[in-house]
Amino acid sequence: MKEFSFLQRLERVPILKLAAPYVVMLLLASVLPMSVRAYQYVQLALIVMTLLTICCYLLKGSIRKYGYTCAYYVSVVLFGICQFWRNDPLVLSNHFALLKADSYVVKIIEEPRARRGIARFSVEVAGAYRKGEFVETAGVLMLSLKSSGKNNLHFGDLLWLKGSVREIAPPLNPMEFDYRKYLRRHHIQHEIFVADGRFKLISRKGTRTFSLIGLALQARRYFMIKLRNHLKEDENFAIASALLYGSRSDISAENIQAFTNTGTIHVLSVSGMHVAVLFGFLSLIFKRIAWPPYFGWLPLILLWSIIWMYAFIAGLDPPITRAAIMISFVLCAQHFKRSFSSLNSLVIAAVLILLVEPRAITDVGFQLSFLAVLGMIVCSPLVEELLPVKKPVLRLLRDTLAVSIAAQILTTPLSLYYFGQFPTYFLIANLLVDFPSTLVMYLGFVMTINPVQWLNDFMGFLLEHLIRFMVYCLKFIDHLAFSTIKIAPMGLGLLLLAYGAVFSFLYAFQWKDKRYVWLGGCCVLGMLLISGQRWLENNYAERFRVYNTKRELTMGYFKDGRGIVYSTFDSLQVGGLQYACGREIQLLAKEDLKFVALNGRERENYLVTLPLGKIAILSHAKGTMPHADLVIVRKDLCYGLPRLLKQIRPKLVILDGSNSMEQSLQTQRMLDSLGVQNYLMKDNFAYVWDKENL
Repeated sequence: MKEFSFLQRLERVPILKLAAPYVVMLLLASVLPMSVRAYQYVQLALIVMTLLTICCYLLKGSIRKYGYTCAYYVSVVLFGICQFWRNDPLVLSNHFALLKADSYVVKIIEEPRARRGIARFSVEVAGAYRKGEFVETAGVLMLSLKSSGKNNLHFGDLLWLKGSVREIAPPLNPMEFDYRKYLRRHHIQHEIFVADGRFKLISRKGTRTFSLIGLALQARRYFMIKLRNHLKEDENFAIASALLYGSRSDISAENIQAFTNTGTIHVLSVSGMHVAVLFGFLSLIFKRIAWPPYFGWLPLILLWSIIWMYAFIAGLDPPITRAAIMISFVLCAQHFKRSFSSLNSLVIAAVLILLVEPRAITDVGFQLSFLAVLGMIVCSPLVEELLPVKKPVLRLLRDTLAVSIAAQILTTPLSLYYFGQFPTYFLIANLLVDFPSTLVMYLGFVMTINPVQWLNDFMGFLLEHLIRFMVYCLKFIDHLAFSTIKIAPMGLGLLLLAYGAVFSFLYAFQWKDKRYVWLGGCCVLGMLLISGQRWLENNYAERFRVYNTKRELTMGYFKDGRGIVYSTFDSLQVGGLQYACGREIQLLAKEDLKFVALNGRERENYLVTLPLGKIAILSHAKGTMPHADLVIVRKDLCYGLPRLLKQIRPKLVILDGSNSMEQSLQTQRMLDSLGVQNYLMKDNFAYVWDKENL
């Protein structure tokens, strides 16, 4: 039988022609300038182009041939723009952020979770009170709720709260996690902090009305409570909850880091693997049941219903939704005895998700999930062809390795682009994690439906030991030499060249075309040239940072892979420091790092000497200070500061985040009047100095 060409294979995925312009437009829509009026013009243009497309289709000749095609693709592009911006605050005329309101009425749209006395969750703003008048509004808000008692808030509750809404701050340090960008994917651009006594529960009517999400959350709470009764250790329960239902908020930072560094973090987020395990588990059970001939459709309905119930319970994230859609196609194909195309179902799943939630295209989980499955579809047969095995046990091992390698081939460039790290021992880690995690899931599924308590206790005992074994293996691998390669995240140019090289080599190998080997080689050469240029620029660079760690002070000096960090934090491992600047510190000081703790609880002045000059850290105006090149002013120091500055004669004064905004502005005006160059750090980006940029 003659093998299909590349174009013929693409023609067997008809939905791809329809989906490609829509997906490309969603990727580009974020860079378009948008306003309420511009969005209205786009909507009007979409209506006109849709009518024009229908008219061209009804005509004959060249008008239908060319006019219909052009009008159709323009309509798809406009539709993509409308979809991407449809719920954005910039295009909603009744968005709550446009009002100067005194208080708000909000509805909880996700399950509240509290940590350290603060519950943080998203709410839908139903209305606002402006000068005593109630105004209906739209939009989603991130709410941080502090309460001394137990809140007992649930999905669907209606709250009244009083406070000031503010825009979510951008990252304030180099390589800091962009929380604002993450929330924008969910149409959230504002947040509010509400203290105890400034909110009250209005109604729980929302939880009594029918809601698929509410039912799913109630079911998840029920299953997790049942699971908790049979697990002794909190950490084991947290990992089991993540493996079964994707709830990983209670897992310790140490274990999260171990999963991340070994490339197995995907098992803690309910994804295709979890749905596949559940599908296999149910298939084994249903195959042993003798169904009457007139009930031949019942296994299909039951499997389909349970898969989608599980997807709802786990939160309907893009990876699990994709898996549920693909398995639905498998079930239908098996039942009706039709051929099944994995690639076609993957594209359909992507289109359906992006029609419902267009901004999922910018979600890292969505991108990695679909690339991983695409890698399994495209690359797994090639790996199996390179490693022919006949024995069943070796074939199972080969297939497991093939899936891991195939998924890693297409996800590695994107992981380096977003996270700048690569797990060296990912094959070993996945082998050691996949089987125990599958057993954990099987045990967990049985425990949720089994009514026999002593049997559940025994399975809980086994489950805890499996989790301990899995975590022990991951930590052992994580502590091996070169277990994780960490680099500065690659730029967009390197990402495009990397995927150009990967797909060129895959095409050349599959269709034996040497031209694409040369094309892939050119992409690799381009990557080497860009990487070499970056290495030459950064290898001997001298860098100085005063990080924005809010009320604490953290500054670092880095050169030749070595660094020294001065901070009022107690250590480098403190969560606030790690979140703000830990990632960059690790990259800039790979070879050697020294930490010097400053006493942040007392008003002390310090003089730090670095190769780039002397730095005076001022918290009080007593005594005298020698000359310094840079002054960092802390803790609302104002009176006596001019006298000290005359002694020090600095080139630059930095007002750090420990100063209040009012005092910072007052001090800044004083420094401007003295002609002293200054930098205000309160709610501002960190002070960054790189020698090669001077």
